[in-house]
Amino acid sequence: LTRRALEQCGLPTVYWTPRFITYQSEYQHGGRSSSRSPEGGTVDRKLPSSNITNILPRMKRLNGPYGMYGTVYGISTKVVHIGHPVPAAAVLAPARSRSSFRGSPSSEGQRTSFRAVCAAASLKAPAYDHFKDFCGEGVFTADGSDWQAKRAAVMHSLFRIHGEQGGFESKLEGLAEISAERLVASIQSKQNGKNEAHLNVVPILQQATVGLIFWYITDVDLDEALSSNTVTVSDSSTLNGNATPKQESMLSSYRDSITRIRMIILAQSRSIWFLLPRFCYRLFSSMYREEQTVMGPIRQFSKLACVHAKEGSSLATLRDTPTYEKINNNDPSPSKNLLDEAITLLFAGQDTSAATLSWTLHLLSIYPKMQEKLFQEVAETLTAILDTGRLSKKVLSRMTYLDAVIKEAMRLYPVAPFVVRRVTNDVVIPDFTGEERTTTLPQGAFACIWIYALHRNPNFWKNPDEFQPERWLSANKHNRDRGIEEGAYMPFALGPRNCLGQPFAHIVLRTLLARLVYNFSFRDK
Repeated sequence: LTRRALEQCGLPTVYWTPRFITYQSEYQHGGRSSSRSPEGGTVDRKLPSSNITNILPRMKRLNGPYGMYGTVYGISTKVVHIGHPVPAAAVLAPARSRSSFRGSPSSEGQRTSFRAVCAAASLKAPAYDHFKDFCGEGVFTADGSDWQAKRAAVMHSLFRIHGEQGGFESKLEGLAEISAERLVASIQSKQNGKNEAHLNVVPILQQATVGLIFWYITDVDLDEALSSNTVTVSDSSTLNGNATPKQESMLSSYRDSITRIRMIILAQSRSIWFLLPRFCYRLFSSMYREEQTVMGPIRQFSKLACVHAKEGSSLATLRDTPTYEKINNNDPSPSKNLLDEAITLLFAGQDTSAATLSWTLHLLSIYPKMQEKLFQEVAETLTAILDTGRLSKKVLSRMTYLDAVIKEAMRLYPVAPFVVRRVTNDVVIPDFTGEERTTTLPQGAFACIWIYALHRNPNFWKNPDEFQPERWLSANKHNRDRGIEEGAYMPFALGPRNCLGQPFAHIVLRTLLARLVYNFSFRDK
């Protein structure tokens, strides 16, 4: 019946079954995954490589409208896979007409109506319920009026409490410069005076970005907050798998746990537990018990941010709003709502920035001519601002090649390769090819918008798998790739539930990358 319902909508449909029931991390040895444990036994590979690269070929093979196709997930869950900007916008931003996909409502009344229509048209639940043991009922997972109240409160605390309009940018620019200086110094210290060093940049970038977001939301330097704080962790909350409990720094434990929790959440979404009620997962899954152990350092680190947040900071402002205030003022612990939001903000602010920077550096390392071109632009810009030396948003906007490099890296490697929404009403998608027909996404279906597929769709991008920053530099819109003009680029998603950290990422990514490229040359090992 489920397959028939999808096929009646004109969608070619296939079945999908869960891959596994539990998650078990692989033993790590010497930086490489191994199928052997330290005791000599084997460790099952429970998380096979993602089939993300198969999405576009499957869309082409099945040849559905706009490349869409349906999946029967488990027994009766309807999923529609989307890799085209028209149906993607219809799901993510249904209040917009096709002619205004890239625009925005002009008046406050229109914006309010726009948010209300979108909130009613698609929901995250239950597609994101497997995130709730990680970040609770925060702005990332909430729906409806609860989401609207939390989104407004978080946006106000992050971007609208810093004095005059744009005040957050001045604050963020200063913190980004400090973080860039520390990042450069950290890499130089690991070089030990040598001109060349083989380094894994990912943990170095993670440390820089988590320190930056912590400082931004608390107005407290992370080193200062950590100076008298340690956490005792067991073997299951570290990556090395040692059997004996040991004392580690809170920051190290947090970073390791974040790495683990990402894999656990991914494993849930591809397992039988995703299809069953949450109480079944919590009662019977060993993965849930591991998840709770891993969550210990994450909650402690986030609690550190809540406790240390200075008055007037973003987190303290959030703490004083009705949604996040404590019921019992005698309890020194933050409210659950505030802790959930701190977990969300810290994770989103550091993990996504570090991942984007690492992919960008990887691409530049295998395209040395482009790396040299970027270095020349950054060097010329820094020479021109010797009087201030500060990479303000205005200065960053002059570096068009820097902007193009980051956009191209995010096109090829979006932090979120897909987003999912449950449509609460039938979504009618008109045909703009000249044929008088429509396609209807059925009420209750999960719409999986593959941002990865949108960004590499050959109908919208020339040489879609190639790293070509120049595609973003054409002044003549007729010479640009269709994807730029027709809404096929959405690294921060689209609509009112887009990534609220976009203004943060714009400054942080460009400042850190400019300083890194100016001070170092990167090569792929």
